[in-house]
Amino acid sequence: MNFRSGTAHNAGTDIYYEVLGNPAHETLVLISGLGSQLVYWTDELCQVFADRKFQIVRFDNRDVGLSSKTSGPVQPVSEIMRSEVVDAPYSLSAMAADTIGVLDALEIETAHMMGVSLGGMIAQTLAIEFPQRVRSLISIMSAPRPRMAISDEQMSSDVVNKSLTMDLNDPETYVDLQIEGYRATSGPHFDEAYIRLILQRSFDRCYHPSGWSYQMAAARASGDRLSRLSQLKLPSLIIHGTADPLIPVAAGQATAAAIPNARLMIIEDMGHCLLAPYWEPVADAVAELATNARHLPLAAT
Repeated sequence: MNFRSGTAHNAGTDIYYEVLGNPAHETLVLISGLGSQLVYWTDELCQVFADRKFQIVRFDNRDVGLSSKTSGPVQPVSEIMRSEVVDAPYSLSAMAADTIGVLDALEIETAHMMGVSLGGMIAQTLAIEFPQRVRSLISIMSAPRPRMAISDEQMSSDVVNKSLTMDLNDPETYVDLQIEGYRATSGPHFDEAYIRLILQRSFDRCYHPSGWSYQMAAARASGDRLSRLSQLKLPSLIIHGTADPLIPVAAGQATAAAIPNARLMIIEDMGHCLLAPYWEPVADAVAELATNARHLPLAAT
């Protein structure tokens, strides 16, 4: 598979990106979730979207993969999740601006923005702050405000507590413990071999555990987007699974209810992971959204 790669720059931050597909096609930007590298969007998944006549852009958010890393003290993820006030070195707005930096580096004026989990929050922020660059918004297994991002039940579960408090500086246990976290949150179609491959590729590319904390702090510090989402005037698709124990389906419903004319797609048995059984229906829905967006003007700045 022929990916083209490069590095974009935004206010001193370098963002590594890869591109697949025909530049003449409309661009679909894939935005990863908390602590996830661009390899979360596997080559096979990217091809599914490229087959719908999209040019695919995937990239490493700041603090993961081959992109810039933040220096300085960082709170453990467990403390950030339980704190009312979070001191974050950057915000979701900065991460959204990183995404725009990738578009600028590629000389792409507009794109469809699709994000999962934290990536969905970044995609929402892009639609709010850069409406003239966003053709459509696809927010998957995400939330419109920080407090909806992990349910109280999950906060008290053994698996999540282990994930939030584990010694991320112990590489030998990293993949196995992450597998258990995915097993608990991915729903009935959990695919251990697939997830293990993603985790191992991520570990081999760059092991940077503090990136989780920096990104979580950005999400927690960025506040509630509901009122701003209600002002959006662009095609929007909100996707959530009924078996997502990490971000409850109510969060997806709230996002869709906030955005005028948004389509809500509830997928039976999907958990907090975009696994192969869901690729085709999700890709079809995204392609339909993009087709509808072609007939609409871009939002004003």
